[in-house]
Amino acid sequence: MQKIAIIGCGMMGKTHSKAYQNMKDLDICVKYVSDLDHKKAEACAQMLNAEIQTFENILKDPEITIVDLCTQTFTHAELTEKAASMGKNIFCEKPIALSIKDAQRMIDVCKKNNVKLSVGHVVRFFPEYMKAKELLETPEIGSGAVARFYRGGNFPSHGTDNWFDDIKKSGGVFVDLSIHDFDYLRTVFGEPESIIARSVKLSETKECKNNDHGLAVIRFKNGVLAHVEGSWAEPDNMPVGFHTKFEVNTKNGMIHFDATESMTFNLQLKRKQNNYVAARPSEYNPYEQELRVFIDAVQNGSEVKVSGEEALKSLRVALAANISAKEKRPVLIEEVK
Repeated sequence: MQKIAIIGCGMMGKTHSKAYQNMKDLDICVKYVSDLDHKKAEACAQMLNAEIQTFENILKDPEITIVDLCTQTFTHAELTEKAASMGKNIFCEKPIALSIKDAQRMIDVCKKNNVKLSVGHVVRFFPEYMKAKELLETPEIGSGAVARFYRGGNFPSHGTDNWFDDIKKSGGVFVDLSIHDFDYLRTVFGEPESIIARSVKLSETKECKNNDHGLAVIRFKNGVLAHVEGSWAEPDNMPVGFHTKFEVNTKNGMIHFDATESMTFNLQLKRKQNNYVAARPSEYNPYEQELRVFIDAVQNGSEVKVSGEEALKSLRVALAANISAKEKRPVLIEEVK
């Protein structure tokens, strides 16, 4: 049996707790939860019938095989180093870290201690994004793509001590939010070559003092162009607090997805009659799926789907966007060390 400890019981800790509730078919047990805020820890503990314990005591328990890190980004490197040194496999929420140095440090300590490290780039597991990737790999859709991706909502004021608004702790809108799309686009179009980005302050909320809306244009090594927009600046009274959408145009047609539409996923081909289809995905929990895949890798000794190395590459793109926005110039991805 895989015995699991959830570290961090905020929004993502609760999301993971709900996912584990649906895994009664697996030989797993969430034994512990931990958070500095006792009320948050209590909420997750009740969901899972788990014990509240300190991080230090959790690491001393030899029964714990998996540590699920749902803590603030700036804590990831230190907590991963401590957990890996005690022989725990680690599932870490995205982004992996705030610097290439810290991300590499996490990868290295896990390899040294022969434990697995996977990072929660959950967009890879969303059915609409999975279907788009599948279609873009078929000759029927064609190549030569130009893509446009959006991800946004209200400012994430739920963070303890407003840590999302501190770029030294969250990395800002590109590193915390748009990294989802940077990572997904890498899986579809390969590695990017350069990026040009700008960010502005749009929100009028008191919680947000720094830039909260970013635009980036990525040129991939294969010639594909992608426009990525991320926002923490949508008004609080918007009908949908958070939403995503994308559009990919190729030589043969277009794929369109908008989470706010009742029929969300559309495919249109140029050379066929009856070429318009729409589908609304069935009930499916991508957070549950990514955790299932990781647990399977731990149990069977197989490779994880989203490795630390993969997460580092996506972090590099997000950090390049930060540099471009700050210095107002195009940045080669290879510049980020």
